[in-house]
Amino acid sequence: MTSDYFNRLADEWRQRAPELAAWTMRTLVNRTDVWGRYLAKKYRENSAGPPNHAVTVPFRDERGKVFLDEKSLTKHFRTTAVSGVLGIHSASTDLTSRWLAVDIDLHDDQQLSVTAEGNFVAAKYWFEKLVNLGCDPLLLDSNGRGGFHILLVFQQPMCTYSVFEFGLKLVSDYQQRGLDQSPEVFPGKPHWHRYGDWLRLPGRHHTHDHYSRVYSQEDWHEGTWLQGHDAIDRLLATHPTNLDVCTRLGIRTRRRTICLDFDGVIHSYRSGWQGHEIIPDPPIHGCEIAISKLREHYRVVVHSARCATQEGREAIARWLKQHRIEVDEICEHKPPAFVYLDDRAITFRGNWIEAISEISDFRK
Repeated sequence: MTSDYFNRLADEWRQRAPELAAWTMRTLVNRTDVWGRYLAKKYRENSAGPPNHAVTVPFRDERGKVFLDEKSLTKHFRTTAVSGVLGIHSASTDLTSRWLAVDIDLHDDQQLSVTAEGNFVAAKYWFEKLVNLGCDPLLLDSNGRGGFHILLVFQQPMCTYSVFEFGLKLVSDYQQRGLDQSPEVFPGKPHWHRYGDWLRLPGRHHTHDHYSRVYSQEDWHEGTWLQGHDAIDRLLATHPTNLDVCTRLGIRTRRRTICLDFDGVIHSYRSGWQGHEIIPDPPIHGCEIAISKLREHYRVVVHSARCATQEGREAIARWLKQHRIEVDEICEHKPPAFVYLDDRAITFRGNWIEAISEISDFRK
């Protein structure tokens, strides 16, 4: 790409930066407390380890004080420097996602089995599959060197677990599409206690002199790549996938979480504590049916003192499998939840004198 042409594209993205920032904030941003930022090239080499191209910001002492906003996003779309390029996280703190992305990358320039043309064939296949399913996806040439992003935007935030599962299913035939490894899916497997993965926003590439191109199937320029103003127009005109289509694809709205203690709530705990890994007793009568009914409407997770160790979590998993009890997750850390069900709990009703009395009388 000549410098004159690159500068012309840069100017067109710069002109449209406020529109793009507003669209991004309205349509794509899942959380504003953290985001991704690429470093200037001079800071990318790390003498102590491999090159570090990007960081999660703001830094720890600024979190909760500095937030992602349209002003920051506008700077991203205006920048011509690689250090101004931003990325956004693929899930919110309540494990919902406003979009699905597939990153088909050229992992190794020297690997003859992977080519830019082969990547495009696979990307175009999945793009057209989504179109045929009733969606309006975006196919972006992300780096001009054989890397492609497929982006599917939802009309409302959807359950991150179901978005992740659909993404994996979409690309599960990657070997039939000629790829030697599965593309990366955003969101990845969700964990509420981690910030999770983030994806670079459209616009300038963080290393190469390249601006995102958008694939078009329109009759008047079918099979071509849109650039500059045309690419931006296509981004802004994207139709988010509505709830009916999402439901048909198995992408669900968020289910609220119910957190269950294990001992005394699921495990009958007649023998008392014998160690993290020792679970000797049968389930409490009726819990299998009750948990199954709860999971029709809620996400059911288990958190227990046993979960403090990997061995304890694995022991719970084995015990649940043995007794054919299915839950959505066994949590190492206590998750935010709609309801906590615990056999050793006292409900606070707004009166501390009563609370102290109940604590004193608790299981005397």
